[in-house]
Amino acid sequence: MNIVFEYIKYRLNAKYLHGIHSPFVYKLMKDGMNIQIKKDQQTEIQNLISTIKTSTEEIQVKDYGAKSKKLKSKRTVNQIFRTSSSYGKNALLLYRISNHFKPKSILELGTSLGVGSLHLHLGQPSAQITSVEGCPETFKLARQSLQSKPIELINKTFYDYIKDLKTESFDVIFIDGHHDGEALKYYLELLDKRIHDDTIIVLDDIRWSHSMLNAWNSLKKNEKYHLSMDFFRMGILIKRPQQEKEDFILKLKR
Repeated sequence: MNIVFEYIKYRLNAKYLHGIHSPFVYKLMKDGMNIQIKKDQQTEIQNLISTIKTSTEEIQVKDYGAKSKKLKSKRTVNQIFRTSSSYGKNALLLYRISNHFKPKSILELGTSLGVGSLHLHLGQPSAQITSVEGCPETFKLARQSLQSKPIELINKTFYDYIKDLKTESFDVIFIDGHHDGEALKYYLELLDKRIHDDTIIVLDDIRWSHSMLNAWNSLKKNEKYHLSMDFFRMGILIKRPQQEKEDFILKLKR
């Protein structure tokens, strides 16, 4: 995949407010994208990032997804952070989604080192968050980083977790793992009974590979989802049957 070409194409089509005729999306962009992380929360986030960004501790990574073909099984913590974690404006997007929509329940598939989990929690501290990580060693690191947070961390494969799921539904679902397009569509099918009409489904790395981009394009066309939002690295799907089917390419604001 030519990621440079994809980015140029995205930039040429991305909107911020002008031309957005959906009141729901307009409100998200106008209000939600102006939300900033509180100073004390910024300090907390920076402390976590500083710790893992400089850590040369090496662990054995059991990777169930497409990334296992590209990276060595033994990796340092700072390598995992550079390749797997949500940070910067993408992590800020997670915070804003959590803060703007005020979800009661959040599911994260792919805890990694816990950076995305922390942003989701700080955005809405009262939300009940469940985060699933398949790799035992990565799970231990995340548990250590998030031990003071009311986040339920589970060490299972995505499939093993979903097949035994008893939760009625989630308000936000963030999928950041596996990185294979067919697997992504399969997990969404398995989760469908846990997705209500207004569930915010956030998909990471939609341009990781041809497989992921093809899956994203296919999901956008699926009649089940009436609203799709493309933020280049992340995509959002919502069923919202009450509105006309619409697709938006949107700019991220720092």
